[in-house]
Amino acid sequence: MEEKVFADFSKAHLYNLSERLREVSKTVISCNKVADIGCDHGYVAISLIESGKINSALCMDINEGPLEAAKEHIRTAGYENVIETRLSNGLHNATAGDEIESIIVAGMGGNLVSTIIDEGSDIVKGLKQMVLQPQSELFLVRKKIRELGFYIDSEKFLIDMGKYYWIMDARPGKQECMEPNMQELYDNYSEFLIKSKDSLYKEYIENSIRINEGYLKGISDGNSASLNQKINDLKQVLNLMS
Repeated sequence: MEEKVFADFSKAHLYNLSERLREVSKTVISCNKVADIGCDHGYVAISLIESGKINSALCMDINEGPLEAAKEHIRTAGYENVIETRLSNGLHNATAGDEIESIIVAGMGGNLVSTIIDEGSDIVKGLKQMVLQPQSELFLVRKKIRELGFYIDSEKFLIDMGKYYWIMDARPGKQECMEPNMQELYDNYSEFLIKSKDSLYKEYIENSIRINEGYLKGISDGNSASLNQKINDLKQVLNLMS
């Protein structure tokens, strides 16, 4: 029998909730209903119910296999009356009648995350929060957040099982960039993490500079322009964090 997710996120068993997903769960605001898009095993929704943060949840996945697994875990935990499962490509099968207040889109490429929230804009416009954890192409997600009339209230950076992760807490509203010439740099490297001088992120930037300078030594001058630009951008980020 599988272990039950603990209400205290810090005590959640790693098999049920990884460090990454614990941080995703912590980022969700207290509200009535959350939708987990690409819910996989359903543990995040279960943990949120058990923590008392939310009253109900909608677990959605494009694949029947993970959704069946989530159904079984929800049934075992005894939450069938408060956690609904639904086969859906992104937010396509969500409706205004679901009264979703926050969504989670975690563990997908940035292009897919951006597509999901863009195609689900009718639902997104009524949300109080989006918790987004893209695995790549972070700049696309940050841009899409702005385009949809949201801003990044906070951003977390962490290591889990040797991999780096970014978790974005997006809220409705406009937040104009006071330094328009810096917007592209912030989209690529996170205005929040830069300005908060996150120590782990600073180490990551320093390491990225060393790695890319190593790459630069091994390529010809004719192919070095884009890599030089990346190194210069990373050094600018590091300077801003110093």
